[in-house]
Amino acid sequence: MTEDFIKNYIDTAIRKGTLAPSYIIEGADKEAIFELAKKTAAALLCKGDADKEKPCGACHSCKLIASGNHPDCTVVTHEKPTVLSVDEIREQVVRDVAVRPYYGGRKIYIIPDSELMGPGSQNALLKTIEEPPEYVLILLLVENRQRLLETIRSRCVKLSFSAEPEFHTDDEAVALQFTRIEEFISDQERFGMADAISFAKELANNYKSYLPDLLTHIEVICRDALFEKSGMDLTAAGKAGYIKKTAEIPYEGLEQILKAVQSARHDLLINVTAEAVLDSLLLHIKQAAATKT
Repeated sequence: MTEDFIKNYIDTAIRKGTLAPSYIIEGADKEAIFELAKKTAAALLCKGDADKEKPCGACHSCKLIASGNHPDCTVVTHEKPTVLSVDEIREQVVRDVAVRPYYGGRKIYIIPDSELMGPGSQNALLKTIEEPPEYVLILLLVENRQRLLETIRSRCVKLSFSAEPEFHTDDEAVALQFTRIEEFISDQERFGMADAISFAKELANNYKSYLPDLLTHIEVICRDALFEKSGMDLTAAGKAGYIKKTAEIPYEGLEQILKAVQSARHDLLINVTAEAVLDSLLLHIKQAAATKT
């Protein structure tokens, strides 16, 4: 994802009121992702004219954000340079979320260096991420999201300044399988249970070496669908038309598919047979994608 794409996505979500409660913003440039987080907070809390671009940079709220003194925007700090402790997470986030906003109508928590949270700190934050008050937005800034627990990652929308992996091949037979998985997710009315089992067997027998790329492609499909649901018109940006149909899958269904992909990766690593892994994955996708909103 490019930086401009991410900024456009967030601006659209703010304008349409479709921001998720929590985001992981990933990137090696810590200053850039921190500035994006601050701009997001400023736009949400801005008190400038409603018909003008936000943040305006001139209102009292914007000036408080710029000075680091807005009572409804917390930048989580840590005393030790290499650890973000359980007590610091509890004191600055977990206990504070119950206090309603003082001024802005929203409360934003920016957590730089989120990878410094150990398992205890992340678990202390987990319930807040699972059940945040409606006025709360949590932004976890991280260099590599894989350093966060899967339970945290699965409950946040992930925005990466790093280049998303793309798969390209000149082999038409291989390319066809990627097209088939797009159709399988987006158009379940065309596929029965027997089709899913047959597809799984074909992939396992003939395309096993491409499974890691296929799993990544499924994740990208779901991510793009989530962006489309939040108001981004990805088809206008050159993305494939199937995304609009995939975006009809409920949020819960897309999350189920992403969890099924994670399970598939794990099972392949511990040498569960490819056919068994794909049987389970495609049946989970079929179940999750069957109900459109």
